[in-house]
Amino acid sequence: MSPETVGWIGIAAMLVMVGVGVPVAYAMGIVGFLGSLALLGSGATQGLMELVPFATVASYSFGIVPLFVIMGYLVYYAGFANGAFATARIWIGHRTGGVPMASVLGCAVFGAASGSGLASTATLSRITIPEMIASGVDKRLAYGVVAAAGPLAQMIPPSILMIIYAIIAEQPAGKMLIAGIAPAFIIVVAYMVTIYIRVRRDPSLAPSLPRAGWSERFLSLRDTWGIAALAVFVIGGIYTGFFTPTEAGAVGASWALFLAIISRKLTWPKLRESIRETIQTTSMVFLIVIGAFIFGQFLAVTRLPTSISSWIVDLPVAPIVVILGIVVFYLILGLFIDMVAAMFITLPILLPAIVQLGYDPIWFGVLVVFLAEIALATPPFGLGLFIINGTIEGSKLSDICIGAVPFIIADLLILAVLVLWPELVMFLPNLM
Repeated sequence: MSPETVGWIGIAAMLVMVGVGVPVAYAMGIVGFLGSLALLGSGATQGLMELVPFATVASYSFGIVPLFVIMGYLVYYAGFANGAFATARIWIGHRTGGVPMASVLGCAVFGAASGSGLASTATLSRITIPEMIASGVDKRLAYGVVAAAGPLAQMIPPSILMIIYAIIAEQPAGKMLIAGIAPAFIIVVAYMVTIYIRVRRDPSLAPSLPRAGWSERFLSLRDTWGIAALAVFVIGGIYTGFFTPTEAGAVGASWALFLAIISRKLTWPKLRESIRETIQTTSMVFLIVIGAFIFGQFLAVTRLPTSISSWIVDLPVAPIVVILGIVVFYLILGLFIDMVAAMFITLPILLPAIVQLGYDPIWFGVLVVFLAEIALATPPFGLGLFIINGTIEGSKLSDICIGAVPFIIADLLILAVLVLWPELVMFLPNLM
């Protein structure tokens, strides 16, 4: 049996294991181990299993993961998400669609300190959806806003997913993080335009609030200065080169702890919970990374990535057609499998072809992360939809899916913009 045939069997076996519920970290590790055993023998496989787990995660670049994770949890437990939403509502709540627009801005601001799309969705669904419904916003619109904008944390620094992609693709983490800023701005504007158009056509979807006075607006900023300073420190430090991304994570985590302490909202039980959840999340990420690297070593031995990459490059079509095919592939894959797992499985195969076709891997990374963001909100299996359903008592999954559809349409338009004009993504990274 040829190595390539073994590789195809390994990929099929892993997908079957994931499909029946085996955690993706274990599925990749088991298949990688057995495949290496079949191709390399017991001695080389033993050396691989002894070396890869430690060598993979005992890396300076991976130190950024727990630092960004604990920063997000400290910001959450200190209650800064509430302040971001409340401030945005005071400033724009009187405008057409102002209350749901404020939720989008609140999601963006909280995302600048969270780093996790799922954590952001879970947090903001508890805060913003009840407030929106109490203000008269249609419940489907309220669900759709958080389903779409909650995952924004995956695009905005300090995005954990951006860091994971940078590690897989061996790209500079700083450039990868900064590359998400312009697309995040485009996404926020597109969502707010979507809300405005819908409410303009049917004002009953979101009644406007009374206009707040200027004194009230400026007073509300005191609830957001801390998280704004956190975002400026982290993003500005990375962009100017004053910090490495890992150093920025340390500074951000320290600043978040300082803010939480002086706000007097961080109790000892909340601090313990922040640390516990950081350990859980980091351990989960590292297990997936270890499994992925074992699986990647197995695929490298089969030379399957090289063969597939050559086949893609030699297709008698324009490179843009290949990119569109890969985008459609990820959109379909995201309906059935977690996109973090999909990245680890597919990027070692697809990325060499992307580079050979002349595309920048940083740009492609932003595209993949945005596709992962779309997957969280895409009916019927988007994980963000189930988080909202589990968080909001009495909510129906059908209502959440219907509410998400207009924003999915907006996502597809944004996706077209990012594909057709890569310079929108690469403008800031190229200035670094």
